Amino acid sequence: MKLNRLFLIAIAASLLLASCQKSEPQKPTEDWDTPVASIGKNNRVIYEVNVRNFSKAGNFDGVRNDLDRLYKLGVDILWLMPIHPIGVTGRSGSLGSPYSVRDYMAVNPDYGTVDDFKNLVNAAHAKGMKVWMDWVPNHTAMDHVWFTEHFTYYAQKSGKPYNPVIGGITWSDVYQLNMKSADVHNAMIECMKYWVSECKVDGFRFDYASSDMISNDFWVSARAALTAINPDLEFMAEADCSTEYATLLTNFDFDYAWGFNDRMNDFITSKDLNKFKDDCKALFNNDRYQGGKGKMVYVTNHDLNADYGTEFSRFSNYLSIMTAISFTLYDMPLIYNGQEVGDDQQMNLFDKQTVTWGNRNERIEALIKKLCRLKRTTKALASASERGSLYLMPTEDQDVLFSYKRTNGDSEVVVILNFSGKNVDSQFAGTVPMGVFRDYLDGGDVNFSEDPRFSVPAYGVKIYRK
Repeated sequence: MKLNRLFLIAIAASLLLASCQKSEPQKPTEDWDTPVASIGKNNRVIYEVNVRNFSKAGNFDGVRNDLDRLYKLGVDILWLMPIHPIGVTGRSGSLGSPYSVRDYMAVNPDYGTVDDFKNLVNAAHAKGMKVWMDWVPNHTAMDHVWFTEHFTYYAQKSGKPYNPVIGGITWSDVYQLNMKSADVHNAMIECMKYWVSECKVDGFRFDYASSDMISNDFWVSARAALTAINPDLEFMAEADCSTEYATLLTNFDFDYAWGFNDRMNDFITSKDLNKFKDDCKALFNNDRYQGGKGKMVYVTNHDLNADYGTEFSRFSNYLSIMTAISFTLYDMPLIYNGQEVGDDQQMNLFDKQTVTWGNRNERIEALIKKLCRLKRTTKALASASERGSLYLMPTEDQDVLFSYKRTNGDSEVVVILNFSGKNVDSQFAGTVPMGVFRDYLDGGDVNFSEDPRFSVPAYGVKIYRK
């Protein structure tokens, strides 16, 4: 009798445990190594490749051989720094600057052949990636083929070509072109047409597009001629048209968030969080970027890395925060050449310095991998013509926390950033995100309308997706 009672109690306990297990929904697990497709043109991630330093081989095949990893990471656009032969006269460093172009119609032999480049483009296209070329319209190498064949293409002072002064620095390895000349426009556009028609590139990043030397007629003519070959071709200007260059913006799909990156750096100096919150709002609410116009947002790129140091040295404890902002606040995020594994290496543009792929920062690598997936699969984070809304979400610790919500239809993402060096337990003050949200980075579900409290680690990031 006693054994029967124990048996029945055991069965009842087993049923009760099973019932409890069934009532608790299973949390979905994310497979961060499984590729997912971007939900659209406005949910893309761009990756800047310095071909020379990307691999030990330093060539097109070195990039092509790593496409599968970039595809799994979630890269939609490969932006290749200039691939042309580099000038010898006045060369900087041992190998010269990629932005000192010797021949627009050829590839740097150190990188391979034109066929090797085509193979890279074709392999990227097979994975659904676009390839953008970096084009240098303002100036050429001093020994460019045009210098002897078309001397009149060059801007001149006292009958002589000259080295341009950019950012207060004389660029001693290039001569300034006369970019107000129709002959120069036509010659350069013919060169660009070759890469679109023969090599099937999908877009161009234009170096120093904001130069006053370039007539707007060039951009109008170039866009018309190139989109006649590929109507989906995209243009990105190395310029910030937020406050100036309004005419320039009409001919481009994207420009740079240079000004906002400066505001990021300003915060590191001032630690004025209220001012930085206003800077974030100003970036999002700029009315010049309506319709199809967008910005590229970043914590680093080749110029910043070469001139000012790595993102680790520039942002220190705030790097995770600034990285999260670059993916979730506004438009298209950029990853630069090893940033995704946390390669803390400053690279100049004139010598060979291979990315140290084995020296990984696991915290940054995991964060960027998840942020890529979030950007590409979340309607609330769409850019340009599909950009939704931004709401700042006040908390009880406004002096150290920055919280905002991105919305687009029924898609919502809440981001909470802790700018202090200690864990902060807080809650929303006022408006509370409604409904059930997934803790995107750490797992588990929350319902802030039932409990507005949350905890954010020191210099930490919390992201919740509805």
